[in-house]
Amino acid sequence: MKVLLTTDGSKYALDAIESFISRLAWFRDAPAIDLVHVHLPIPVGRAVAWAGKEAVERYYAEEAAAALAPAEELLTRREVAFHAVKLVGEPGHEIVRHAEAAGCDLIVVGTRGHGAMANLVMGSVATKVIALARVPVLVIR
Repeated sequence: MKVLLTTDGSKYALDAIESFISRLAWFRDAPAIDLVHVHLPIPVGRAVAWAGKEAVERYYAEEAAAALAPAEELLTRREVAFHAVKLVGEPGHEIVRHAEAAGCDLIVVGTRGHGAMANLVMGSVATKVIALARVPVLVIR
């Protein structure tokens, strides 16, 4: 089994990952884990013109490293093997795209628990993933 764990570096994402790994005994064999962070794209034309392509790529890499670090530390401390993945794009779409491309059997997402009205107004990555995914999605609140 292959599991995609999502993180944006928030406490909510870290809590979801902690909750998931505390239940690894549910699996007969340890699942392969992709730890995925998706950075929203910045207006590339302006950024590249102003700072240069290398600076934009460095920015994405630094931001992803900072967002992934707490989850990487947690997984490493708990001796859970994982593969970190850094993506750029609309988070809901990129998470589902990666899950399909990597052959993931389950997507795990954390949610802040804003409620239905807030999701209606501002949307949610978890809601988007649920709507688009072709594999089961475990939402941890």
